Amino acid sequence: MQWDPGMGKTLGTLATVRYLKLQRIVVTCPVVAKGVWRREVTKWWPDARVLEVDEIDDSNVPTIVVISYDKLVDAVPADPARTRNVAGRDRLHALLRWQPELVVFDEAQYIKSYKAKRTRSAMKLAGGARYRLLLSGTPAHSPLDWWSQYRVIDASNPMWQQPFQRYREDVLLLTGPNGNWPKRGPDGKPMMKPGAQNRLLNAMAPYTHHADASRVNLPDPIESIIPVKLSKVENKHYDDMATYLRTTLDPDTEAQATIVLTKMLRLSQISAGFVTDENGTLRDLGTSKLDACLELLEEREHQKVVVSCRFKHDIDRLKIALEARGTPFRTISGSTPERERPQIEDWFQKVPGPKVLLLQQRAGGVAITLSEANALIFFTLENSVVAWRQTWGRVWRIGQTGHVQIIYLVGDNTQDETQLIALKEGASIVDMARHCLNQLRARLRERGL
Repeated sequence: MQWDPGMGKTLGTLATVRYLKLQRIVVTCPVVAKGVWRREVTKWWPDARVLEVDEIDDSNVPTIVVISYDKLVDAVPADPARTRNVAGRDRLHALLRWQPELVVFDEAQYIKSYKAKRTRSAMKLAGGARYRLLLSGTPAHSPLDWWSQYRVIDASNPMWQQPFQRYREDVLLLTGPNGNWPKRGPDGKPMMKPGAQNRLLNAMAPYTHHADASRVNLPDPIESIIPVKLSKVENKHYDDMATYLRTTLDPDTEAQATIVLTKMLRLSQISAGFVTDENGTLRDLGTSKLDACLELLEEREHQKVVVSCRFKHDIDRLKIALEARGTPFRTISGSTPERERPQIEDWFQKVPGPKVLLLQQRAGGVAITLSEANALIFFTLENSVVAWRQTWGRVWRIGQTGHVQIIYLVGDNTQDETQLIALKEGASIVDMARHCLNQLRARLRERGL
């Protein structure tokens, strides 16, 4: 079920389950989605039970067992002496003994590398069920990932039945001394053999239902870019880091970048008003973007607003400012306990009145509904197109009745500008790194270095 974020994959799954009159279902999902499944099942299928693996019994009541991908291989928290492998196998074997009729793999892009324990466990679990259903609003973009996902769906299909190495040789152009490295095009993606893409698409088509957001007639979002002029201090540190891969914070401390990816990270931090020094300490440099965000929130003091941040430090600084103002807010970040996430979502969605939700993209960019939002402010951007689109999908989704505003805070003459363009064009992290490297070369040539 390859539907865009926000189109109701959970509800579509429950409708399918009830249509097929299934009784034993396993849902494998990210940790952050477990509470969502519990809430949605309670809402749309009140006769069904939602259980943990150790609560399984032989009752004939419709039962959905929800387990995270990590728990298929992770250790049991209550018994730290046991190894990860033993604990994971125990859960997997318990699920297989239960003989589920359907296994659902939510956020199926988590199934990628054929070598990963997560992927191998998913394949074993899928093999013990009559039906397999994969859900993803962000399908895998590499043909190397397709093998794992579609093998989970149907391991008997000749395309996915063959071993991974033979599959790779069948569809990709290989190069290197031993002919075992995928040849990559200008976009950094593996190049496919002539005709291989059509063969793959024909093999995937019978198993795949694709739908994009245009089918649900959502009101178009209103996008706005707000240029943020950095302070003199922020500009100095940004220019030094962009040109020399280091900037001096005080006589004894500096921030530095040894590779291009680290440089991209540091430039994003400086644009947001802070940087990580050589000792791993966060050092505040200014408040230009913070002040701009607070002004936007003040203008929308009667609305429900989501502020999306890449860094935990962004959220920490915003929390201090919102507390000082007395603004009602909640936070979903990597440190937010799983059990609290549905409660925060309900607070935002159901409790009337203006409020702010601070959302860390990697931690809260999936499996929650924030359709009551009037605006989404991107404080800082991830380098991932998938994470960016998923965050969009939290507010622009089924249930949205108005024209939600999407606002980007973009540091003037900084990497933010090119990063946003790259995300809209679907560029990969490789493309962004290459562009950053070219910018570095240009700056050095300007200075005769």
